[in-house]
Amino acid sequence: MKRHSKYIERNDLNNATHLEISVSYNIGGPNYFRGGVIPRGYYLSVKPVTKGHGMVSYDLFSGCSHLLFETKRFSAKQFAQAIEMSAAHEDELIATVVSSNKAA
Repeated sequence: MKRHSKYIERNDLNNATHLEISVSYNIGGPNYFRGGVIPRGYYLSVKPVTKGHGMVSYDLFSGCSHLLFETKRFSAKQFAQAIEMSAAHEDELIATVVSSNKAA
């Protein structure tokens, strides 16, 4: 699976030091936790992480993701297009994750 990630340092998160923002290709398929089917395509995801001592750790189910567009297969050209499209949705996902992980 191809992934493009970047990290933003934040000091207002509960049990996290950074936000990981990534664009990735997901082959999709059945979702056994929620039911239904996950569409195959390119996704933007944001999750709170803790970086330190050469490691990155995170809590499961603490972030959120957004389907940028569906596709039948991976291509480098579409991946570059997904990275460009992600800028339009980053702020919305960052606000969602920060509001749900605010430090008390």
